[in-house]
Amino acid sequence: MFHFLYYKKLVQINIHTLQIQSLQNPFLKSHSQTNPPSSLLQYLQNSFGLSPERALTASKHLRHKTPKNPDAVLTFFKSHGFSKTHIKSIISTAPQLLVFTVESRLTPKIQFFKEKALSEADIVSLIIKDPAILTASLEKRIKPSFDFLSSVVGTDQLVIKSLKRSKFRFSLEKSVVPNVAILKNCGVPDHLISKLLMGQPLALIVKSDRFNEIVKMVQEMGFDPSTYLFLEAVRVMAALSRPMWDTKFEVYRSLGWSDEEILLAFRKRPGCIAISEEKIRRCVNFFVTELGWNPSNFLAYPSILSFNLEKRIMPRHRFWQFLMSKGLIKKHNRLAKSLMVSEKRFLETYVMKYQAKVPELLKIYEGMIGSKLLDIKDGEECEIIAQARGGILFFPKHRQYYMKALPLDAEE
Repeated sequence: MFHFLYYKKLVQINIHTLQIQSLQNPFLKSHSQTNPPSSLLQYLQNSFGLSPERALTASKHLRHKTPKNPDAVLTFFKSHGFSKTHIKSIISTAPQLLVFTVESRLTPKIQFFKEKALSEADIVSLIIKDPAILTASLEKRIKPSFDFLSSVVGTDQLVIKSLKRSKFRFSLEKSVVPNVAILKNCGVPDHLISKLLMGQPLALIVKSDRFNEIVKMVQEMGFDPSTYLFLEAVRVMAALSRPMWDTKFEVYRSLGWSDEEILLAFRKRPGCIAISEEKIRRCVNFFVTELGWNPSNFLAYPSILSFNLEKRIMPRHRFWQFLMSKGLIKKHNRLAKSLMVSEKRFLETYVMKYQAKVPELLKIYEGMIGSKLLDIKDGEECEIIAQARGGILFFPKHRQYYMKALPLDAEE
């Protein structure tokens, strides 16, 4: 009887102890449990800012009996300049990082990037763009990939520049490496491949079979592999599925274009196929309605299709209409040519040219573009002014003052 009571008391004590430990340690759970304890989910939500859904996903990676490892991962990120928002984003994307040993699997990668002259801010930006970088093997993936990129673009500094600008997974052997070889084999110069890798690397992250097919199609269209226009065509086609490509053709056809005219526009400006369907319709309809254009007019200036209708095309159209109404020009036939220049050059070449005859022309144009043009003191640095109030800098070479475009409701 005594033994039975003693055993019963011992079981009660052990159960009570386990309950206390469970509350103190959210990782302690029975192997028979199919669902993670609520305390573990609460820990992931409180410590890493995860949503309930993300916490449930992340909990599947945790089999430790203490939060020591996840806590170490959290401390690691905080100590390297990652904010709470950054950490939430990283763990939501790559929850397996919670079980990584900091000293052997995370710290060496950060140290590698520092040795390549990336600042702490650069490293944070790089990892936020692609948290999967930290899940890749340093010796088998990251270092070989970095060396390959360096051999293509020329220097480690240029690799860093490319990494800062674009998300680039460190698993290049299945796509980027063979795709670069395809471009070289068809005669694309190294400096153009480097330019593509620096500016539009995602164009190379395409399955090699499909990439090879795209390159052949671009060659058959008559693009010269020695020009960047060739790579631009490859980039556009790599970004479009076959159904999307067909849809863009249907849009142009519905506006009265023939297949030959569409392909000719594509050969001159590949980006005209990448424009959204709505923008294609609105832009073409505007020129057809306002100026009576036909496809041949667009073929002379295919870049026009990519310009902003409200912020560039329509204000300059109104500008020429105003000059014609004042008798300063006889025909409204300068729009296309004037659209091809930057806002800075438009002010220099056209607005300033006619302001002598119409002193209020600058203010009139302000109303057309919805911005104020303010005179800025002589000698101020362009780089400093450029970011002020989100303004756009203009510096006419023939005039010794700066001008900046600001919203009409901006305070002076």
